[in-house]
Amino acid sequence: MRRQKIAAITFTVLVLMIITVPLVAADSSPCSDAPHTIKVWPASTTNGTGMPIVTGTPADLFILHTGQGPINNVWLLIVISEPTYDNLDKITIDTAEFMNKADFKLVIARLPPTAANAPTGYPGTPAPAPYAVSAVKSSMNETGNPVYYAVKYFLPEITTVPTSFTFAVELTAPASIKALILGLGRYDPPKNLKSFGILCDNGFNRFTSYSKGTLVVPEAATIALALSPFAGLGLYTVRRRRK
Repeated sequence: MRRQKIAAITFTVLVLMIITVPLVAADSSPCSDAPHTIKVWPASTTNGTGMPIVTGTPADLFILHTGQGPINNVWLLIVISEPTYDNLDKITIDTAEFMNKADFKLVIARLPPTAANAPTGYPGTPAPAPYAVSAVKSSMNETGNPVYYAVKYFLPEITTVPTSFTFAVELTAPASIKALILGLGRYDPPKNLKSFGILCDNGFNRFTSYSKGTLVVPEAATIALALSPFAGLGLYTVRRRRK
């Protein structure tokens, strides 16, 4: 009888352990922890400023992630000012066309869009989307002005090793350029965690914080920013890039 009681107690403990392990793992789920791990910065940048790093166009940039990874299905979210949109010809990456004016839409809600788009392969983002309209405009110093956005597939994967690329904004007529560059991607837990029932929601779950993004401006505007009160407050790091 005693042996049967011990066996029953042992069995109960084992069952509780099996149930508890997934719950503990779920509490520390990598799906939601530190979502802003994608960094898109000008080449050779090593320190942040609390705001997007400012550079000219064309810009030599790099993209990587700073947390658990790798990050898969990487897209770029580009937000541009109204003068940039009005005069936009195309945006190129490594001299090849990446986006054009037809890709952009007026920003009227949080970014990026939460709904998936099957024709483009856009996977969607669980609500609420991470970028509020007011915060996007504030990070571009465009509060009160219309801004436009586009999202497009960029890379199959990024790791903690930087991937370099050259980004350029080409206009049909002279205008004041502003283009905010942010990265979007997806992290999935390793197979051993999946076996415990830890699954991430569909869509993007890794993003770029404003401080890990880049704001592209024309050469003249870069100089103006360097002389502005923002520079004294340390909100912007000015870096000019030329081919």
